[in-house]
Amino acid sequence: MPRRSANVLDAAELARRKPVWTELSRLWLDTALDDGDLRLIADTLARSGYSLPELERIYRREVAPVVYANTLAVAGVWDGFDPDWLHEAARRNAERLGLGKRLMLAFPPTRRLMFHAADPEWQRVVAMLRTSAVP
Repeated sequence: MPRRSANVLDAAELARRKPVWTELSRLWLDTALDDGDLRLIADTLARSGYSLPELERIYRREVAPVVYANTLAVAGVWDGFDPDWLHEAARRNAERLGLGKRLMLAFPPTRRLMFHAADPEWQRVVAMLRTSAVP
């Protein structure tokens, strides 16, 4: 099987993606998010200029594999992930999602585990994006 080539993100694309990664990662923090928090996330995503399908892809393939284990920890991160760590890990997923992570996303029990805590809030963010006319 041929190896997939990396999709290297240039500086402009990294600058565009970093706030998206940071805001999406908040969905996996060990803290309750209220409507104001979700609106802030939605506003940041809307300003990014990404389409809703692209935001969904970033949520599922770039951010979730990096931070989902936080919701499984007894005392998880609650005040925000280290941005350097988060951005580097999400960048690697954006450029080339490894076989292990692709298999995790393809395996239904693992996929459920990865998204169970974040999906309810993600769906609320999506509803906010739809009302703000993100394509």
